[in-house]
Amino acid sequence: MTEQSARRSLPYNSKAPAAISLPKFSALYLMYLSKSARLAIYVQDEFGKGSSKSAEGVLRYGSNPIACLIDSQTAGKSVKTVVGIDCAAPIVASVEEALVHKPDALLLGTAWSGGKLPQAWRQDIISSIKGGMHIVNGLHDFLNDDVEIAELAKKHGVTLYDVRRPPEHLPVGNGRVLEQKSLVVLTVGSDCSVGKMTTTLEIQKSASKKGVQSEFVATGQTGIMIAGRGIAIDRVIGDFMAGATEQMVVEASKSADLVLVEGQGSISHPGFSGVTLALLHGSAPQALIICHRPARKKMKSTEFPVADLNRLIQSYESVSSYLRPAKVIAVALNTQDLDETGALEAIDSIARETGLPTTDPVRFGADALFEAIQPLLNKAHLAIK
Repeated sequence: MTEQSARRSLPYNSKAPAAISLPKFSALYLMYLSKSARLAIYVQDEFGKGSSKSAEGVLRYGSNPIACLIDSQTAGKSVKTVVGIDCAAPIVASVEEALVHKPDALLLGTAWSGGKLPQAWRQDIISSIKGGMHIVNGLHDFLNDDVEIAELAKKHGVTLYDVRRPPEHLPVGNGRVLEQKSLVVLTVGSDCSVGKMTTTLEIQKSASKKGVQSEFVATGQTGIMIAGRGIAIDRVIGDFMAGATEQMVVEASKSADLVLVEGQGSISHPGFSGVTLALLHGSAPQALIICHRPARKKMKSTEFPVADLNRLIQSYESVSSYLRPAKVIAVALNTQDLDETGALEAIDSIARETGLPTTDPVRFGADALFEAIQPLLNKAHLAIK
């Protein structure tokens, strides 16, 4: 066996559990990269900018070793210098330089509204496939549907993971979550890209420290890249978005006292409110954590102002109540635009404004958020060490 073919055989994990039980899955839900697969994260011309959140999420929370990152603009700098995350992997300028570090897969680490595949990426994806790398793709454009790329991948024996492709035969939501005993907590937001996934994962870390068995339900491409399973709800046909969410929560409830559902979009966003409502009704949470970026004045990619936080809290609680009552119990802030003094001032101001526990879970940890959840677990008579 050649070194390249040996590397190609490494990243499969056929025993990885599926996120949900359905008659038919896309390949992603049967098999994903093993935790030993080395990643080259592709962030060409975008690292450290607003569109590289998939890369930053995988760097911060992923379990796979990082071989390198690819970005010609920041090549030679440290990851910590660019995005503040401790990671010893080098930043290189090209796919050819990345191959020297022997990655098993190329993860496309950039995502933006619309999720189109830039034409400028094609040659680098082709070079990666020829170099023996599997491709992890979080865009709306599926590589398996691209005839040239799909045929090349087959020729070189590599797999194209289109993580946003949903499984088939999804159900319509019908409130089956209400039959489960687990406590369900959903992160919601004042806007897109305010830290809903990050907050969910930080709460899971705090729950683990307390000995609480929790499950993270990934509903977006970055969450799937981190967890190795899930459904990108923004790619599911509208009739089945709530049902897909419901199915994942029901499955997660089988093994966890606490089910933490990754939120998407915002109920007030003119472009992405639909997926937010589907998650609210599909997960039927008992509690909500609202995520907010205090320095942001207009909603992402719009001229609409960010809504008043107390009004949003009332709206989320009102819409949730159609299935069962759910209170917003805490506020998670994304203060990356502020220095530490500004962050502490924002936390104090919003805590007084809302009357709710408030923190930045990245800067200061999520223990305060979990402490708001813990009484609900106790009330439900769930096992807490």
